[in-house]
Amino acid sequence: MRMFQVLSIVVFAAMASPALCQDALQGRPVIVVSGSAEVSAPPDRFAIDVTISGRCDTQVAALRALATVQDRVVETLPSLDGVEDVRLTTDDVELEPLYDRSCGDRYDEDRCPVVGYTATMDMQFEATPATKAGDALSLASELGATSVRLNAYSLSEIASLRQEADQAAYADARQQADGLAGASGSRVVRVIRIQDASVPPEAFAEATEVDEVVVTGSRVRPAVSLVALPKPVVARSRLTVMFEIE
Repeated sequence: MRMFQVLSIVVFAAMASPALCQDALQGRPVIVVSGSAEVSAPPDRFAIDVTISGRCDTQVAALRALATVQDRVVETLPSLDGVEDVRLTTDDVELEPLYDRSCGDRYDEDRCPVVGYTATMDMQFEATPATKAGDALSLASELGATSVRLNAYSLSEIASLRQEADQAAYADARQQADGLAGASGSRVVRVIRIQDASVPPEAFAEATEVDEVVVTGSRVRPAVSLVALPKPVVARSRLTVMFEIE
């Protein structure tokens, strides 16, 4: 169920005459108000970060060990019981030498020879519904991940939620304008200008389009089920609206 909250902020120029404000260009009486709204809805999607690794005496053996864990995660994690719209992607891959612990911070191979190698890979697993995030974390750990963490919850239809917030913000602004116009013995005629008064959002990295993973075969359940209680996704809108009055 979506939650709705309106936050009212009045920004207007008041004059002694019934015409509250005069538009400098057209000479038309106007009212300028700022309407705000906040709308929320439960998230329907989650993303977790998974790190896997392989450790062996040689570089090739370490990579093979990593590949074994990767195959197990790729084959099994998308089959988690109850998840849909699965996407599994890989990110950084690293191969690093291992030195004897007695070397401390000294990495001089002459005095501190390499005793092995560790190959690591970062992966991201996305799916619906959001309530399955806990089970996904649990299963990834069972499959051999060395590190798992919840990356984010999101809403597939975020554009609709933002549109709902804009509509609510405009309704708030119109209500304020009607009240102010009525107090001066006037009425609102039409909208002259609508401007987004909110702070510009932070830049996000461009998303990479990936193919959906098609899951076939039997479903898998984790040995330990973790309950996920995601917070609602919130969309906020703040609009400055100029209304003509008469």
